[in-house]
Amino acid sequence: MVLRWLFTWGLLIALSHPAVGAETVTVGAEDDWYPYSGVIDGVSQGMTHDIVRAAFAAVGMDVRFDVMPYARCMALAKSGTLVACFDTIRSPSVEADYLWPARPMFEIQYLIFARNDAKEQKLRARDLEGRQVAVTNGYEYGAAFDTNPRIKRVVTMHDERNFRMLLLGRAEFTITTQENARLLFERQSTLTGRFKVVGSLDPEGIYTVFSRKHPEAVRIMGRFDQGLQAIIKSGQHRAILEAWRSRLVGS
Repeated sequence: MVLRWLFTWGLLIALSHPAVGAETVTVGAEDDWYPYSGVIDGVSQGMTHDIVRAAFAAVGMDVRFDVMPYARCMALAKSGTLVACFDTIRSPSVEADYLWPARPMFEIQYLIFARNDAKEQKLRARDLEGRQVAVTNGYEYGAAFDTNPRIKRVVTMHDERNFRMLLLGRAEFTITTQENARLLFERQSTLTGRFKVVGSLDPEGIYTVFSRKHPEAVRIMGRFDQGLQAIIKSGQHRAILEAWRSRLVGS
């Protein structure tokens, strides 16, 4: 199994390597949303990195990742300083501010977490009205959550801090994916075994969004769309997703 994973990973790297002298585009990358995009042991990495790199490589372009907090990344893309940023949900709160590729890179499912002593079950976004929910600054959580002003948001800078707000009694719930939570708990043992899933939000597509103000954004997004379509058609996109699933199962 290990040899098979190493072979698959090596093949993906080879297929994602652009030609010498290729045009280089700089894309903003979220620094704290692993396994999709994050900094682990000082290295910026994640499933989105691999998909974006492969999509641009498929059209002969190289990519450099400018790693930063998500809210700053989105602000720089909105202003035109960056041509693009990931990982973004297509929510009404950000719809008009960016250019959107033809398709998402993949889908996620946000889960609602509470402390282990919580009595609630099978919650949906509307059930959070009037409740205190710890959320990460700048994140989108989908239309049902983002457009509901009756949800009381407790805003922090990181998912880890959101869970600690639950332990401190300063929030009742927080929202993240199962993969984010599991990997966070592995890195922060003091959080392990202290929370449970009490509900979920609707599945959402995850996008790389492009600036409306950057002069090259329309052209570069067009190339990204072509590349993403190419790697989906070739099977490379699926191979990336499967390689990450195998990596996470073995972690």
